[in-house]
Amino acid sequence: MLFSLWTTGASLAKYIDLTTFLVITLLFLIALCVISTPRSDIPGPLAMPFVGNLMFFLRVGTKQHEEYLRLYKTYGDIFRLFFGNRMLITICGYDTICDAFVRQGSVLSDRPEGFFHPGPGYEKSAPGVLFTSGEAWKRNRRFAMQTMRDIGMGKKRMDEVIADEASVLCADIALSNGKPIDNMRDLLGMSASNIVHYVLFGYRCNHDNERFLTIIKAAETIFKSPNLRYRLLPKFVQNFLGTSPEERLRAQGDVSNYLKYQIEEHEKTFDRNNIRDLVDRFLTTIPPEEDSNQKLLRMYLMVLELFLAGTDTTATQLEWTILYMMGYPKVQERCYEEIEKVVGLNRSVSYSDRNTLPFVEAALLEVQRLSSISMSVPHVSAEDISIAGYRIPKNTMVTAFFASVHLDPKLYPNPEKFQPERFFGENYGNVNKKEMIIPFSVGPRICLGETLAKTGLFIIFANLIQKFKFCKASPDEELSFDGVTGQIRRARPYRVRAEPRN
Repeated sequence: MLFSLWTTGASLAKYIDLTTFLVITLLFLIALCVISTPRSDIPGPLAMPFVGNLMFFLRVGTKQHEEYLRLYKTYGDIFRLFFGNRMLITICGYDTICDAFVRQGSVLSDRPEGFFHPGPGYEKSAPGVLFTSGEAWKRNRRFAMQTMRDIGMGKKRMDEVIADEASVLCADIALSNGKPIDNMRDLLGMSASNIVHYVLFGYRCNHDNERFLTIIKAAETIFKSPNLRYRLLPKFVQNFLGTSPEERLRAQGDVSNYLKYQIEEHEKTFDRNNIRDLVDRFLTTIPPEEDSNQKLLRMYLMVLELFLAGTDTTATQLEWTILYMMGYPKVQERCYEEIEKVVGLNRSVSYSDRNTLPFVEAALLEVQRLSSISMSVPHVSAEDISIAGYRIPKNTMVTAFFASVHLDPKLYPNPEKFQPERFFGENYGNVNKKEMIIPFSVGPRICLGETLAKTGLFIIFANLIQKFKFCKASPDEELSFDGVTGQIRRARPYRVRAEPRN
């Protein structure tokens, strides 16, 4: 159509003078730009013809957290951005988020079609959980939840697995002998990965296991890729914002090879009457005669999603926690004193101690509040709905910005201040407003690994504080609390000294 209009215009040029032709051409281009400019009554920054808010994404880079806060302060609880002509609505504020994703969660639980590509060779993979919609999502979520419950999530056995891993982490840190540690991120990542590894594959690995280290590196590469909502942008923009497609492809290949290895090893010892982990549970649903590639396609996406989501998020949250303990040594000492008084130093801290360690819990909540590492994966509306007085058409992408809740001055006076005491009411010991810390989302799409992540975070943090005092590598080093946002918001690299408590 555009070509035919241009051809017609060129033909008219034979019969009119150049000035008139240029004026008509200019008016035509202006009209085309006006027609192509995305519109919505929902407020948001100016969108350009054809490209939408492309310049916004190029400008913010890895500062999405800070820029989204600015948009929230400018436009309020709901604003929109355009990826080309496709609109993404962002919901902010606790009440508005709950209205959208809890009260109207049944019509906001689907994912955008074509939003996630599993990579070349895996187009025929069975659907996973995170990026799946409809009945397939409900079925796979039930499958994953039941498997995790069966192998001990939320039970004493899983607490013991996490406690054992915390002990190994403490031993690794102790090897530094109080000298600066440059690779704390790697140490935390190995422990977080090992906990998820137990759920998926039935055992924990030694921290020097080469296969294990390879898959951890792959997870880190994938999570350094652009935030999921930016998958709608052109490839060159995605490359500017994170790891390259080639790096992500190699990382996905490493995950695939590791899963193939696990399937082969599980088949050698598989016992239908003794389900050890998620892979075993999958094998009960797959005909034995299927070839290995087909088995891989059946479980690839679910295992990939669970491993990646469960690994990097916990490690990142722990990384932020240690950073804040270095920055606020009085809070760290108060956590230690509470642990020493309630638990003592002769046994490890367990999850059952949580209710008797209110300040430790409050400190963790305050770190989660200020770090706000997660940004919601986009949902899509299954029908026309209304949010904050605006009509949201069917098939519109909608996401939540959790930091708008965590940094809301109406909920948390002086929200930029690190103050764990804000979670206590008149009676010390009762931790309040826990439900308003929502790093795992809300509604039907709440993270299915929430219980595992919370348990792991508490046990590992409490045992680290029981055994070490975390200090800056040198007194003159500056700590930065500015994050870097990719799939999640990570702390900037730092060095730390872990001084043994005794």
